[in-house]
Amino acid sequence: VFLSPLAPNADAYHRAANAQEMQEFISKMRSGGVKTLFIHGVNPIFELPKSLGFAEALESVPTVISFATFPDETALASDYIFPDHHGLESWGYQRSATGTMQSVLSGLQPVVSPMHDTRATADVLIEAARLAGGTLAQALPFTDEVAFIQSKVATLVGRTDGSFAAPEINTFSAYFQQHGGWWKTAAESNASSAAGVLNGSLDVEAAEFAGEGEFYFIPFVSPTLGEAGANKPWLQELPDPMTTVMWNSWVAINPETAHELHLENDDVVKITSEAGEVEAAVYLYPAIHPKVIAMPFGQGHTAYGRFATAKLPPERFVGLVPQGGQVGDAFPRGANPADVLGAHFNEAGDLAFAGMKVKIETTGRKQFLSRLESRIGVYGEGFPQEEH
Repeated sequence: VFLSPLAPNADAYHRAANAQEMQEFISKMRSGGVKTLFIHGVNPIFELPKSLGFAEALESVPTVISFATFPDETALASDYIFPDHHGLESWGYQRSATGTMQSVLSGLQPVVSPMHDTRATADVLIEAARLAGGTLAQALPFTDEVAFIQSKVATLVGRTDGSFAAPEINTFSAYFQQHGGWWKTAAESNASSAAGVLNGSLDVEAAEFAGEGEFYFIPFVSPTLGEAGANKPWLQELPDPMTTVMWNSWVAINPETAHELHLENDDVVKITSEAGEVEAAVYLYPAIHPKVIAMPFGQGHTAYGRFATAKLPPERFVGLVPQGGQVGDAFPRGANPADVLGAHFNEAGDLAFAGMKVKIETTGRKQFLSRLESRIGVYGEGFPQEEH
């Protein structure tokens, strides 16, 4: 079941825990304050920076239960796995963030029957509560997840300010599935005026950066793989819209900077911060600032299936054998930029993604990136240069 944490007719949006709150929760895990942990819909071992220490803290939790739909890093570190249905096999609803004051509730229903021996997470918890009895059974007195969802949307029955109305829950549920959700027909604006802020000046402190490197490190979310898409080969094969790179990570570097560092396309470099290091192949990108390097989230998995963790064939590498390796060794697909992020937060408690400074070291190796773009390059730099 896929649900937003709030009741569907609530007006305030729910927010997820920020990184600083996650750090506090990790400290609670490490100190033994968490006895049982349910994990659903997230992969914190991969998604959180290693510097927060989630993987190590997880070892201090006596019972870890994962409801992952795929064997990701966190699922493999759990004590029990109760695989949930795929999203296309699931019921649910989601409060949509439309960017307006108009409430929109999207409905979710299965389009295929479960292909494997999986079970909806809500059904697992409802059955566990029934077997436990007492207050748990009283708190979840539902027959299955569909009955649970109907109890949540029942508060909308009889309302006349929405996209449809119904006198009772069964009719409302049928309309809800038919229309794909429910939404208010008129927006409700309660935003305060920003005139006082816009007419004045803002006192802004100077930016602070962690580390002593020469370059500013900017990780960004891949539009194809950022939302857990690395296990899907058709998404791996989809070219990045800016670089056309497929099936791997890269680090974008300004050509002038690369020239100063004696770097070319496909050269493997080591990126080191105070928190950790990663290796990635160079992609020359004229639009980036000479003192900035950028790297996408989405690759660098140590689990999550054969397409996310497959090794690249050794014939794709030219030059030096990596330290401790042998001829014929292969490298994992891509790297996770979260490995170089430190435990630094902004005023909102979120990770200071653009707050790290890093060093770049050459490795003497090449890793030819798969890309749709011509090897000649945007400006023809791949043509042999004639001497005049």
